[in-house]
Amino acid sequence: MWARCYVPSDQAYEYYGARGISVCQEWIEFQSFYLFFGNPPFIDATIGRIDNDGNYEPGNCEWQTQEQQNNNTRRSKLITWNGRTQSVRNWAYEYNIGTRRLAERLSRGWDMQKSLITPCPVDFASELTIRREYNKVNWAINGHLYRARSKHRRGHRLSLPSQDLLAVEGSDPVLPSKLKKTSINQCIKTPPRKYSKISLQQEKEILALRGKGASLRKIANLFDISKSTVHNIVKKQP
Repeated sequence: MWARCYVPSDQAYEYYGARGISVCQEWIEFQSFYLFFGNPPFIDATIGRIDNDGNYEPGNCEWQTQEQQNNNTRRSKLITWNGRTQSVRNWAYEYNIGTRRLAERLSRGWDMQKSLITPCPVDFASELTIRREYNKVNWAINGHLYRARSKHRRGHRLSLPSQDLLAVEGSDPVLPSKLKKTSINQCIKTPPRKYSKISLQQEKEILALRGKGASLRKIANLFDISKSTVHNIVKKQP
């Protein structure tokens, strides 16, 4: 909770502290926080916010499961149908169809009823197993590259092997030119992305670049915003 709100190098800082999310004064002392929450009521319990745009404070926090946390992120798409509102994942679980298949159907313009009741070749559990196995294999192959990219985005010191790896992979178009200047320092310090509101004109420019085939990462670098912000702008277009 503290790292998300007050440590710029934390991977989640841009979604919390950079957005103005903070921890209330009452919880500055751990004892006060502990008196309010006590011990976790179940295994793997986490502190979650009820209002995703609110602060960590009494009345807006509760013990949540990891699934609740995943469904309460700004990236989760909530869908209201038949008087109920759930994430795409929860709808897929309820109707036992693949989450990705449901998301694909909705993105193609299918209505909610057709998307849910049309038979799916892969059920919810099977798709989840396939995705987990794929992620496990993919991480074993590319994990070293993902770690290097993450460190670079957060402005951490990079070892020479990591710098060479990113330069060869071409994962960041700005990186190769910077590498020429690091023979003495042998490190790269890049400030973390800052959350900023995107104007309507900037949204149009982003969509125009995306329409011309520019990657999300390239657009994010051009506008100095996070890749997830670009993704959300592109996704909300009809």
